[in-house]
Amino acid sequence: MATYTPTELLRLWKTEQLPLETATGHLLQQLVQQDSELARQRTTIASLRADVDRLIAHTRLPPNARGKPKPSKPDETPDPKQPS
Repeated sequence: MATYTPTELLRLWKTEQLPLETATGHLLQQLVQQDSELARQRTTIASLRADVDRLIAHTRLPPNARGKPKPSKPDETPDPKQPS
């Protein structure tokens, strides 16, 4: 079965070149494929995070705070340890 992009599916359906059932089937296949890819990416990210945590523990470096660094207020001097 050929794979169509969502835009192409919409065009084919609007021009009545593709039945609704076929377009729906293609969309469902794409959703399943995207879900599998996202699950794989989440697993990879979790594995990378575990590797970083192990390296931090191994080197006995202080871990950085998670999340984005907070910008300093105008009346504060910036922390030299934080990257700019």
